[in-house]
This record gives sequence, structure tokens and C-alpha cells, in this order.
Amino acid sequence: MGNKRNQVIAIARFLAYKAELNKQIENMSEEQYMQNPVGLDVGQYVEDMMKYCTEHTVDTVLKNQNEMIARLGMEYLSAIAFMPYIDGGETYAGQQA
Repeated sequence: MGNKRNQVIAIARFLAYKAELNKQIENMSEEQYMQNPVGLDVGQYVEDMMKYCTEHTVDTVLKNQNEMIARLGMEYLSAIAFMPYIDGGETYAGQQA
């Protein structure tokens, strides 16, 4: 189980990813999505949360993700999401932060 900093970073990365994904999907038709599916890499963000957070915390974040995104805002989430993990994991959205 990771420390609190890594937990916050993992949650922020997931929420920032989901917020951006929600924006992309809301502007896509079903046909566009079928031609170019987005969001298939969400699993890596959930895996990071599972690595650093308790199962209860992950369940809570998944259940309340939209409310958390609205409450925290993208400016905050983006700032935290680009912070490196203490154990050296520095990827964000599949790229080096």
C-alpha cells in the first residue's frame, strides 16, 4: 500500500483522465465512437489506484467520480496529476510526466 501522497496522486490522475474522457465522449456520436473507441486505457488508472489505495477508497472514488471531479475542479486535479509518485512511477496518460 502506498503512502498518502501516492494515494492522492493516483486518485487525481484517474479523475483528471475521466474528466477529459467525459469531454471527448460527450462530443462523439455512437458511430464515431465505434470507429475510434476512446477510454480503453482506463484500466491502468484503476490499477494505479488499486496499487496505492485501499479497496474501499477505490470503490468510493469510482462511485463518486463525477461529484469529485466537479468539486475538486480540473485546475487542482491537473496540478496534482502531474506530480511524480514517490516510488518513481512517473507516467501520466501513458507518457512521462
